[in-house]
Order: sequence, then C-alpha cells, then structure tokens
Amino acid sequence: MTSTPVGDPDGFHMWQPLDLNRHGHVIGSSGTMGGTANALVWANRRLTTARPPASGGSLYLEAINDNGQLAGSHRGGPEDLQTAAAWPGGAAAEPVFLETDPRYRDSRAHYLNNRGQVVYRSSERPALPYRGFVYDLASGARTEIVPPAGQTSGVYPRGFNDSGQLISSVYDSGTTYAFFWDGRTATDLTPLGISGLTGLNARGQVLGTYRPASGGGFARAFIWQDGRLTDLGTLGPYGIDLSFTRQSMNDLGDVIGISHTADGHLPFLWSEGRMTRLPTSGKRDVWPLGINNRREIAGRYSADGSSWRACLWRNGKFVDLGTPRGYSSCEGLMVTEQGYVLAFASDYGSRRSCTFQITAT
Repeated sequence: MTSTPVGDPDGFHMWQPLDLNRHGHVIGSSGTMGGTANALVWANRRLTTARPPASGGSLYLEAINDNGQLAGSHRGGPEDLQTAAAWPGGAAAEPVFLETDPRYRDSRAHYLNNRGQVVYRSSERPALPYRGFVYDLASGARTEIVPPAGQTSGVYPRGFNDSGQLISSVYDSGTTYAFFWDGRTATDLTPLGISGLTGLNARGQVLGTYRPASGGGFARAFIWQDGRLTDLGTLGPYGIDLSFTRQSMNDLGDVIGISHTADGHLPFLWSEGRMTRLPTSGKRDVWPLGINNRREIAGRYSADGSSWRACLWRNGKFVDLGTPRGYSSCEGLMVTEQGYVLAFASDYGSRRSCTFQITAT
C-alpha cells in the first residue's frame, strides 16, 4: 500500500474530500486557510485553492466536472450574504456569480455537469421555499426547475447528470416530497412512498429508499427509470440502508449499501439485477462507502469497535488498506476511476485529520 497525503510538504492539506471528477481531481475543505478553507483543489498531485473574488470573502466548493470547472458559493459583503458561484475557467480563473436578482439574497450551487450546467437554489432570506435553477456557463441562460403541482416545500437537489436530468427531495412536516426533472417537466415520485433519494447516474437511473406496504415497515432500496420502479431486494428480513454512502451508485447502475439481517448488517453489491454479499475476510462492522465505474468499492471496517480501518473491494476480493502511519483511524470514502482510494484519516489524541490517496498494488 502507498498512502499519499492530499497536501504539500509545508503542511497545507485537505481535511475532507467533497467531490471528484473522472481524472481523479478532487475538491475538499481544510481549516487553516481563512476564506479559502473550503475551496481546495487536488489535481496532478498538487493542492491549490480556488480564486476568490476581488472583494474577498469566504468560499465553499460543491462540485467539479471533468473540464476542471468548479461550482459552489461565496459569502461576504456588508450583510455577509451567501451567493451561488462558479469558476468556468477553472480554479485559477475569476469566479462568476450566478444569482443577480436582488430579491434572492441567499443562494448556493450544488451540482455541475460536463456540459457546464450548474444547479443552484435560491431564496428570499429568510423566507422559504427555495427555488431551483439550471445556469449555463457558456451562454448565461437560466432555466427554473419547476416542481410538480402541489409541492410547495421547495427544490432541494439530490443529483444531476450530463443529460440535464435532476432529482430533488425534501422532508417537510412529516412527508418526503420527491420528483424527477428531465430538463423540461417534473415527474412526482412522492406516491412511491419514498423515504430518501440517494443518487442519479448518467443513464437517468434514480436510486433511493422507500417503504412498501408489504415490507413490514422496513426501508427497501429501489432504482426508478422511465416510470418503472425496481426493488433491489435484501439479504435478510430487515431493511436496507444507503444513507451513509458517498458514492452509492455508478453509471452502470451498480449499487452498494448495507442490508440488516438477524446476523447484523451485511455489506452488499447489487449488480445486473442481483444482490450479493460482499466478502469481508472475517471482518465485522464493515461498511462500503463509494463505488466507481470499474466496480471497485472503497469502505471501512472496525477491528475494535472504536476506530476505523480503510478497505477496498477489487475483482471481488476484500483488501485491508489499514491506517496511514501516525493516525489512529481511517475510512475509505471514495474511489477514483484510476483505482485510488480517497480516505479520511484522523488521530483523536493529536486532533489531526487529513485526506489520503491510497494505492493498493
């Protein structure tokens, strides 16, 4: 194993990875860089920060696409307002503010696809609900995301793809409202009994959990596409949990998660219509957290019930990645298309934390 800190020799490093693209470039946050603490970019083994506007203020990145464009938000000015922002020319370029309507004084970008389309939401602070928009970085055109009739709780994006499709859900007053938007019209998913939307892939497949009437009150996982819902099944009599995952579904439609059984929680991979238990080499308390398009899966397990060790599933085999030297706990959060595991390592005694790029040979 080779563990490389996502940082530089001077100790400037990333705390947590937030998003990555197909080239293995990563955005994340730190705690030592003032206004750019949450605007770190790791590319070609070099850590930089996104360029702030001339007015200063603080930045927060949410998304990076395969072209190196960025999206997030800026906070500053006399009223310390949050405004959706993007970097069409990459991290070193001047940012662009996406919300210019003076009525909407609180906005934040959430997703950015490879066509240069940014999803952001905006509100008249402190009033709700949030309105959602798609902003085209090339043309400056803005399209409002209109929820289905009757959904007045606002737009809360949960996924966006290169086709301009989007999913949104919000829990409000005891009910989860959810819809799929194809770029023009919204399809109400609320009647499915959804308890949460987890992901949307390049194929337009929607992943989430629901509670069917015949399920004994336990959550089940589903994939919805073109009006058809597919139940993913279980490994035991109890529910499915996807809530902890960072990359729960890839572009092939493969899904990872936990199935609760009488023997405890079991990690699974759902692929090509079949759910199988992931091998654990006798380890217990094992959690898969991220999957790439090569069906490589990053995760964590606990050997003592109090700290984590990173792990990887590759070619159907469980690989123990351990913990980087000098740290007491480590979790494999995401895995790049190149097969590198992005892991969050911490040491509670010295109060240190750092993102590592782990290579398993």
